[in-house]
Amino acid sequence: MSYTLVFTDSYKKCAKRFAKQHSELKEPYRRTLLLLAQNPYHPSLRLHPLKGKLAALHSVSINLNYRV
Repeated sequence: MSYTLVFTDSYKKCAKRFAKQHSELKEPYRRTLLLLAQNPYHPSLRLHPLKGKLAALHSVSINLNYRV
């Protein structure tokens, strides 16, 4: 089963800035998004719900230092 990822304009702007600042993470970021679209519950993504003001959202990991 495949899922559709929806990106807001503000996310696109942040992602573009992130890509410029962290060019070495371009491929891991791309792989994370592909895997997220294919299987959001894959263990390597470390999917988890956020808390507080962002409680309606979830986060996945690009690597141990960066999350989407």
